[in-house]
Amino acid sequence: MNNVGIGNVIRPEFILGGACALLASAMVLAASASSRAEPPKLPVPAIDQSAVAQRGHFYVGGKYTGEPGKDIMQGQVYVEVLAPKDVRRPYPLVLIHGAAQTATNWMGTPDGRKGWAEFFVEQGYVVYMIDQPMRGRSAWHPGDGATRMFTAQQEEFQFTANMVRGTWPQAKKHTQWPGEGPNKGQKGDPIFDAFYATQVETVISNEVTQQRNQDAGAALLDKIGPAVVLTHSQSGAFGWLIADAATTRQGHRRH
Repeated sequence: MNNVGIGNVIRPEFILGGACALLASAMVLAASASSRAEPPKLPVPAIDQSAVAQRGHFYVGGKYTGEPGKDIMQGQVYVEVLAPKDVRRPYPLVLIHGAAQTATNWMGTPDGRKGWAEFFVEQGYVVYMIDQPMRGRSAWHPGDGATRMFTAQQEEFQFTANMVRGTWPQAKKHTQWPGEGPNKGQKGDPIFDAFYATQVETVISNEVTQQRNQDAGAALLDKIGPAVVLTHSQSGAFGWLIADAATTRQGHRRH
């Protein structure tokens, strides 16, 4: 007999069986939630992204050039965007890296700490990061001109091991590069090696570099609207050039 109960009375064994099934389901769900609560333990540097609501990328700027029938695009830039769950700032940030760098310059540190991009997202900013034209994911073509590459020794002298390699009077005071031991900031130190691995070729011509960044930066502001342009090192002058070029159709300057 398959009836659950007789008349309006439900058999106790069905109540007990249903309760056990619900309890088992709850335990499975709790175990699943518990397993998701702990972030994975990765063998490589990774940072918390909980403040990020959206992430994307796109290209902007550039124009076709070349012989008829052999067109290529020149001058476009790769842009990566991070948007916070809670936008609390009226203008987004546009981050432009320096020489020999790409947008990874803003994404983390060589010793695995959080980068400026995630920091600014946590402060409520929408963040745009570019790879400069002719650099990284923004394609370089032979017609763009000759490039240069900083050697490991040049990086040590200029940036990472000033205390040891520097020859100017204040060089000994530059002690903040991360790491420990006598080889800190030099080739063979794991933190230096992680930093140097990020370095890329840079077009030698300042004129070409500045013109391409001005054109691409203005195209980006035309697409996203008013923004705060934050530059680093080589790109310091680019902010002024981009502001000069980035005007609205009504001719009002964007700041």
